Amino acid sequence: MASISKLEGEVETKSSADKIFKVINFEQHQLPNASSKIHEVSVHEGSWETSGSIKIWKYTVYGSVEILKEKTEVDEENKIMTLTALEGSHLLNLYKSFKQIVRAIPKGEGSLVKITIEYEKLNESVPDATKYLNFATHVVKDTDAHILKP
Repeated sequence: MASISKLEGEVETKSSADKIFKVINFEQHQLPNASSKIHEVSVHEGSWETSGSIKIWKYTVYGSVEILKEKTEVDEENKIMTLTALEGSHLLNLYKSFKQIVRAIPKGEGSLVKITIEYEKLNESVPDATKYLNFATHVVKDTDAHILKP
């Protein structure tokens, strides 16, 4: 039986935890304006603001365009978003399960954004999900720069 693997990363931002959390959780439709890696985000079921909503993402990871349907759970009090993959032609061809957890923590005038990816490989020849951790890290950096634009 395969086991769940975990990767972790963090990004220091100049934007406050509240601002970063607001954009990456409740204003995801703005992310294509912030990052060239994200082409489109749409609500499939629910709304932008509702925990448990299902969204469809179109994005590019290392030159490959991918589409993902995911369910987003939000813990507003602790500024945590959990994205669970439901369908995806690329992601779920590699991983039996895939979950991304993003937490925005106040740090001085900015924030520390912690990203955790939990996944189960379909088989041992599948690579670790490092490219998805790198992708998420770049999107947070792009989002921070977008928020800071005058």
